[in-house]
Amino acid sequence: MKDRQSDVAVRAALAKLVASQVGGHLALDFCNTAGEHLAERPDELLKDWESFVRWTVQVGLIEPELYGELVDSPSPIDEVWELREEIYHVGLTLALGDPVAEHDLVAIREEANAPKPMVVSDGGRVHWRPDSQFASQQLRAILAGEALSLFCSRRSARIGMCGGGLCGWLFLDESRGKRRRWCDMKDCGNREKARRYYRQLQKSK
Repeated sequence: MKDRQSDVAVRAALAKLVASQVGGHLALDFCNTAGEHLAERPDELLKDWESFVRWTVQVGLIEPELYGELVDSPSPIDEVWELREEIYHVGLTLALGDPVAEHDLVAIREEANAPKPMVVSDGGRVHWRPDSQFASQQLRAILAGEALSLFCSRRSARIGMCGGGLCGWLFLDESRGKRRRWCDMKDCGNREKARRYYRQLQKSK
């Protein structure tokens, strides 16, 4: 009975979405775990270790079966935040078409060079198997590696930034002519349309 209740609790926890996945790439979705990212104080979506582990499950980085084990071995969230901001800075630089400075890559490289989790086959599925004792470092190593792979590829020229106010979310713009403007038309896109409508209404008075 306890196991069943535990399973229900885990499923309920995992059903709570941490952040929308609109980036089109794992590294960019990681960057987008801070809302209003251009604001002086962004809205932190990775509030603690549990929400980070939950996010890694939701984006398919780790298997749901590992959620409870990793949550029960908490790590400080600060290093996760720091890596995210390092990656975001480089991603934003590329989105704006500016050159990336060598020193901006140092921290990401160091994280990417750290040991990664073991890769295992479980029931025919191949997936990462973090060690609960070193999960934070190992998961950060994956995310840093994903970011560098993107930044070193031709797809880096496709990184765009949402034009909605202080949103600042990043995404891979796969549209023809690179014309995508919003992280999500239903979110920032609709808000901007509402703002334009209101401004036009005010002008017509």
